[in-house]
Amino acid sequence: MFLTDEAITERYATVLRSLSEIAEAYYFQGSIDEARKIWQCAQTLLIDQEVQSEQRVKFLLRYGQFLIQYYFLTNHDEDLMHSVVQQAQQGAQNLQDEEALAMAYYLTGQTLYYHNLLGAESDYSRARDYFEQASALGKKIGDFYHLSEFLFYAGLTYDREKPLEEAKNYYQQALALAEQYGNKWATSEAMRHLTDHTEGEQRLYYALHSLKIREEMCFKRGLPPALLLVSDIYIEQGDLIRGLEYCQRAEQLAGEMGLQTYLLHALITHGDIASRQGQIVEAREHFARAAELAQELKMAYLLTIVNEKLAQLANEQ
Repeated sequence: MFLTDEAITERYATVLRSLSEIAEAYYFQGSIDEARKIWQCAQTLLIDQEVQSEQRVKFLLRYGQFLIQYYFLTNHDEDLMHSVVQQAQQGAQNLQDEEALAMAYYLTGQTLYYHNLLGAESDYSRARDYFEQASALGKKIGDFYHLSEFLFYAGLTYDREKPLEEAKNYYQQALALAEQYGNKWATSEAMRHLTDHTEGEQRLYYALHSLKIREEMCFKRGLPPALLLVSDIYIEQGDLIRGLEYCQRAEQLAGEMGLQTYLLHALITHGDIASRQGQIVEAREHFARAAELAQELKMAYLLTIVNEKLAQLANEQ
């Protein structure tokens, strides 16, 4: 017995949803290259006319979210990222789907934010405009779960431009909503970034709790930056032994998952610890490896930081 047109459409929706879920699971586990292959495989189905516009937009939004993080982690596929997000936004506008459009604005803001971040640019106003549009729609339709994410990213744009109170206010709003509506990812991120706006034990509490939430979520991909944040705080407190412990865990996990961006951050932190311990040769080795990796990944802002650290070591000798 042959399938009806309606049944074929349903099968396509099921396949796209299933492949998206598999790809997202790979991403959470830190297998980003495997996730990318699944997304690419699923994308080929979009050309078939049996795929409804609503399903196409839903898929593009989820794929766009992955591509944004892939771009951030690897500095690759920027053109593809922009293309997929633009298609999602256009599709949401054509459908007049406010929920999808809010997500599309949110993703567009992220593409601009990460482009600026990786390119060491300083004007985040365009990205902020999109996050504010997403926030306005989120409030209008009552999507408070995702509103916590929109507000969090708006806060990030202020943080990059250094108006500290504005950033802190956005993070606090995001945290309150995230906790109320059960958005664990946004809770973890808001806590993580509130560490820049708190001191002492409160700062350490936010960092450790953010890490704990990621562990409970089995968000392996998100563990290295959380571990490095805890490491940084212990280093600032003068506890180099604990700082090194968390740094080495982050370095090991980043290496296992092939997450070069976090490996780069871990090398920088490891170099800082060695420098504070008076191990100048070891510090220089870590910073030199970090400089090579930053150059390979074309991460200008991190390369600048590493070169400054190498210059400082040279002046101290």
